[in-house]
Amino acid sequence: MIIGLSRLAVRKARPWLLRGGTVAAGAALSLSLGWLAIRGTNWEEVRDALSASSPLMVAVAVALVLVSAWVRAVRWRLLWVKEKVSALRLFWIENAALGVNNFSPIRAMDEALEFGILTLRDRLPGSSVVATMMMCRVQDLAFTLLAITVATATTPVLLRLAPAIVPLSLLFVGWLAIIASLGRIVNRFPRLGRISAVASFAHAVDTLWSRKRRLAVTFSVTGTYWLLLGPAGWAVARSAGIELTFQQAMVTVLGAIFFATALPGLPGAVGTFEFAAVALMELWGVTRESAVTFSIILHAVLFLPPMVFSVVVLPREGLGSIRAFREMRQRALQARAVPPSSEDGT
Repeated sequence: MIIGLSRLAVRKARPWLLRGGTVAAGAALSLSLGWLAIRGTNWEEVRDALSASSPLMVAVAVALVLVSAWVRAVRWRLLWVKEKVSALRLFWIENAALGVNNFSPIRAMDEALEFGILTLRDRLPGSSVVATMMMCRVQDLAFTLLAITVATATTPVLLRLAPAIVPLSLLFVGWLAIIASLGRIVNRFPRLGRISAVASFAHAVDTLWSRKRRLAVTFSVTGTYWLLLGPAGWAVARSAGIELTFQQAMVTVLGAIFFATALPGLPGAVGTFEFAAVALMELWGVTRESAVTFSIILHAVLFLPPMVFSVVVLPREGLGSIRAFREMRQRALQARAVPPSSEDGT
């Protein structure tokens, strides 16, 4: 009996141990990379540069980030085929969910939150919510890989970062291939199709894949919202008195986001983001102090607005506490288990 209870305790503790191990590994990685980014920095120069930065250019950068977020919400709205949901509603929800991700040490909260709010508050079909969210991720991955390929081909100095770029790119290609071919995988392995959540996801994604014209339009919108971040990075550089070309700013912003979001780390990607931004800025001949100043301002411009959204939006959705969020997440997981036929009313 004691052995049985011990085994039961181990089984129950295993998820917590896994999460704790992931958080600890991410924290260690962030701290290590953050230290590499700032070692040897003259902090008096950084402090002076931050004090002398242009508030107007920072405000311009924030405005561009918000416009980019609005375009991203429009992209999500275009992926909804039958259901009616406004771009403004999606704008609030998506940014609030990203803000929760920035608060969390494990960046996997946004999709659960988006799914919960849209299915429980807006009464939207779970299969459609999952399909549109995943298609957004597919398009983001595809455009990011395309941008990295073009940037590497046109900027030979980026080849110095090949040891970091290649493994992460292969990881993204793998995820992209799995998501794109999920329907065929489910058809080949019938046991997967018996899992309602997997079947629902595969069915909804296949439905979207069949609408090639809509996907082409949304992919162009995806490119638009990502490209808007280039001028935001350029404005941040100007605020810190750094001269960058548009292409250099674009590569720096996309590269820092790509690197920081692909790896586990501290909340808000602290450390990993600075490491990537500083490494890229030094490729353009920027001094360590100026690069650190740029990374701090850019990090705040990109990550703070969604965190403000989460603080404002979530209490309005009845999610002002951890307990309320957990209850909503549990109900959302139960709703996700509903087969696609019952959700679609067919």
